[in-house]
Amino acid sequence: MPSEQADGGEQIVPAVLPINLDRGLLNRSFYDLEQAFEGQTGLDELVSNLAEKTECFGQILLGSDRPLTEADLGTLIERMFTVRRKIWPVIQEIGPAALGEAMRTLLNGHGSLVQRMVRFEESLPAQGKAQRCLRDMGAEILHFVHPERYPLMTRWVWDQQTTSGAIREFIKGGDYLTDFPFGESPEMFEGLRQWMREGLAELGVYRDLAYMIDIILAYQYSQYVRAMAEGFLRSDFGGQTDFMEQMRKILGAEVQRRMGGSRFRKEPVH
Repeated sequence: MPSEQADGGEQIVPAVLPINLDRGLLNRSFYDLEQAFEGQTGLDELVSNLAEKTECFGQILLGSDRPLTEADLGTLIERMFTVRRKIWPVIQEIGPAALGEAMRTLLNGHGSLVQRMVRFEESLPAQGKAQRCLRDMGAEILHFVHPERYPLMTRWVWDQQTTSGAIREFIKGGDYLTDFPFGESPEMFEGLRQWMREGLAELGVYRDLAYMIDIILAYQYSQYVRAMAEGFLRSDFGGQTDFMEQMRKILGAEVQRRMGGSRFRKEPVH
């Protein structure tokens, strides 16, 4: 259960994970990333991009009480990979100010974290693909406004319904398992993060752990996607094969498009 921190913020108590994860796979992921990014300097640049994302989210959602505009939402949603092509019908129906208020209530409203997450999803009139992305929207808001307080709880980290996500890539022999009883509680995601934090500490990594964990999770998920030679997951990436670009896309840390273009899709997706 979430408890209160000394500063008044929630603290999620990590759960004991129901399946043992392989520390060797975590170590290999870190070394592969160091090599791919040509050392810590390259990783530091990606960490800086994620820190800028946090600053952006905080300025919009915490920096003022004014109602959010469509431009504000565009700035946020541009950085949410699984949301930006699907959420426009919700904005059209309720308007940017109401959606912005729902986001702020998720962050600062009454009730437990789980209650606020459920209320956030139930309060928005979404259907189809838009409905499925609401969890990701809430997870992005919570984590990137307060990256130390909340783990990243998006479906690409773990989706119990489809038993898919980055977690599977830390299970030795996971391709042969049929039961993955992780669930989707905040405590489970915090348990994963605690396991990764301890593993990185053994490697001598102590700085920017919240973002380093995100980066490793994105790397693992990119490897999962690459292994899916066919299927709907690859189509979401437009046939890309560069895993570093895939990682940036997953994390919402891509460089800006040329000519000021936006990745926020303002048309219904059926």
